[in-house]
Amino acid sequence: MEPGYPGRRWKVVLVWPGAASTISPVPGSAMLPVLLLDTEHAAAAAALVSRLRLEGANAILIEEAADRAATCPDHPPQLLGRSCQSCGRDICAVCRLEARDQRLCPACAGDGRKAARLRRLRQLFVLFCFSVFLYQVADYWRDEQRRLDPSSTVTVAIFQLGQPQMLESAIVRQLNDPDGDFALQHIGPWFARERQRLTGQPRPPVQISTFGPWNHAVAPPSLAEPDDPWWKQAWLSFRYPRYFHAIAREHGGDPDLWDARVYVIYADTAGDVAAHSRGSSVGRVAVAFVSISEPNPAYAQITVAHELSHILGAEDLYDPGTGLPVMPEGLAEPGLVPRFPQHFAEVMAVDRALSPTSEVEVRSLDEVLVGYHTAALMGWLAPEQAELMYREN
Repeated sequence: MEPGYPGRRWKVVLVWPGAASTISPVPGSAMLPVLLLDTEHAAAAAALVSRLRLEGANAILIEEAADRAATCPDHPPQLLGRSCQSCGRDICAVCRLEARDQRLCPACAGDGRKAARLRRLRQLFVLFCFSVFLYQVADYWRDEQRRLDPSSTVTVAIFQLGQPQMLESAIVRQLNDPDGDFALQHIGPWFARERQRLTGQPRPPVQISTFGPWNHAVAPPSLAEPDDPWWKQAWLSFRYPRYFHAIAREHGGDPDLWDARVYVIYADTAGDVAAHSRGSSVGRVAVAFVSISEPNPAYAQITVAHELSHILGAEDLYDPGTGLPVMPEGLAEPGLVPRFPQHFAEVMAVDRALSPTSEVEVRSLDEVLVGYHTAALMGWLAPEQAELMYREN
């Protein structure tokens, strides 16, 4: 028996077979260089190398120490030649093949595949969520963009919100006094008078119910800007009314029971808070901001009527830069001779024009009319009929 060398082994590796035909590689070897013999007997290994070289093959003898393997533990017939770029572990050519030509050991390659699978799953989940979102938005958009039937009576809920110190203010009391001149409830009969004046139809266009005022601090989400991408506009248009609807439900109201919803927000912020009001037929929702220090309760009442008109399909008829009415659609009496001063204000222009460059704030809802252009947008008049009223003789 040949003396052994504790802790050492010898490996015979075929680099090139040449003309040799008696070579039997270790089972499982498939690539050159290939392991032919793994033994603890140095003489046997050396004899095989000599025989192979005599037969024309190119073979080498490798001495392997106990603390440093020469062959791959994951693919035993294969020689270790490089190290894993992730953990530094020695790898063979098969390791690299299985890692899709990356210098990775099986463990790190498996971690990479697992991470890739998780990443794909996350991407698919995000895509699924986005698809659900688009479906919900599209469904919501189709439902909310249905034109309110102008020949029917639209049910409107007015939900009022503010903080405790605001709800005791004079303007809140005036807007909720049914026996006073400035009650929000009077907006419904005003719309009825205007449609009957323009069309002769006695059926009221809106039926208003008021709720609150409720104690609730409001921090509404941002609104879409004109240059926002479509998906952002869709998301913000979807989110904005849902924020207010959630508040109404929190206080026991159900906005889904009404065709249209107006949220009156009482604020103590300085400046013209009414300028932040918004109304849209998309979502059939309006938000009207009212300052508790507003000295003219009619202005707050008209602001609500103005935003409700937006829900019904109307558009602003004042210049955003000057605040003056757009000519001639922003005039309540376009055929008046002389044209100025106007006796009434157009609801979508808000103020009464005294001249082409001046106006005055109205003091009563009775000083406000629905103009022909607005009536056409709300479906009360045919567009051609409204257009005739602005032609000069």
